Amino acid sequence: MKKEDLTTTETFALALQHHQKSNFQAAEQLYKQILEIEPDHIETNFRLGSLLVQTRNFDTAQQLLNKVIQIDPNHAKANNNLGIAFQKMKKNQEAINCYEKAIQINPNLADAYCNLALLYMNTSRDEKALQYCDEVLNLVPDMLKAINLKSEILKRNIPSWHVSMINDDDRNNFYLSALKTAIDSNSSVFEIGTGSALLSIMAANLGAKEINTCETNSIMANTATKIIADNNLSKKINIIQKKSNDIIVGKDINKPADVLVSEIFSSNLLSEDVLPSLEDAKKRLISKNAKIIPEYGSIMISLFGGDDIGKNIYTEKFENIKLKKFNSIIAKKHILHRQDLKIDLMSNAFEAFRFDFINKNNFPPENKKIEIAAIKKGRSYGIIQWIKLEMGNGLKHENHPTNLTKASGWQKVLYVFDDPIELSIGQKIVITAKHERNIVWFFLEKI
Repeated sequence: MKKEDLTTTETFALALQHHQKSNFQAAEQLYKQILEIEPDHIETNFRLGSLLVQTRNFDTAQQLLNKVIQIDPNHAKANNNLGIAFQKMKKNQEAINCYEKAIQINPNLADAYCNLALLYMNTSRDEKALQYCDEVLNLVPDMLKAINLKSEILKRNIPSWHVSMINDDDRNNFYLSALKTAIDSNSSVFEIGTGSALLSIMAANLGAKEINTCETNSIMANTATKIIADNNLSKKINIIQKKSNDIIVGKDINKPADVLVSEIFSSNLLSEDVLPSLEDAKKRLISKNAKIIPEYGSIMISLFGGDDIGKNIYTEKFENIKLKKFNSIIAKKHILHRQDLKIDLMSNAFEAFRFDFINKNNFPPENKKIEIAAIKKGRSYGIIQWIKLEMGNGLKHENHPTNLTKASGWQKVLYVFDDPIELSIGQKIVITAKHERNIVWFFLEKI
């Protein structure tokens, strides 16, 4: 039988087979054959319009899908696919209108919810995107596209280290002990960075009179609200969805607090706007004699070496194949996530920078040279850095490289030399240590 002898139904079925196999050219020709005979064949207009969205012929695709909607205003899938065309052309509001129309026609159209979620994620409206992911998964719990999309949104907003941080008992006990020394029944507490609300809940359980905490991440803030409710503390803890620098005394909080607690420290101590936030809080958000937790923060360093870690950050050769030049394109700063790699500390620990949050109100950039003597013989790959938090009463928390904890939000940071250096015991090297309030770096100055 020749193609021209096929019925419309048979031609459409054949076109659909080609379409499903991504034989777009063959499918397009067959769809057009049908439309020459039956210009208003609704499913052919829909399928061809959808195919042309895939092949990025958006003008004709829009014409065909609009024709479908004109013939059948309740064609939900045509509205959805027209939305896809608009989204690919970056006409986001037109796309949103189409998706919402599709959902209005068919509240069970999972693809439309998923497309809305993707659009909102791509335009950095992640909370809205998450809402639509949940709508999809209520309809189709095993829809992989939605499951993966939700995972990507959460990964972007709530990095996995949050769980390790929350489960870091050493860190938690440091803060709990510090809060015990600072809080009484008349205390008003201000916390920078709500997170899971763990520290605010600690303060509430210790009897603080008033607790205000701020969080800019709306997904985090909304979840913290639920955690606070689970602990029956909704009337005692107030979450403000603002950056601390935007808090207004007399509007967002009644008066300056007499206890300031913050755990916005990164693995290098400073990366999360720690210094500007604390400077501003001391100036406006707390009373003159307020207690501050922690009172001191230090950036600690040591020379490091070891074959285990060396194989993960530096390469030289395989048998007689020279590979050393590959190191020139490897980043010189590494976050050390693995605890199974043996690291040799090749010098004593040095306090590179110390921040007195109690007695100082301003923290300018610093640049200094530090002389370090080797205590071990062998190859050093660079500087390993960690942090230390302290209270004036001797209480401290330090994620020292020898402290191999099962869970920690703070990792060690490696600053790698351009080339390893061979050290003998007692040999001295000079390191340039520099921070610009948010960025920290260490350079090999001379041997």
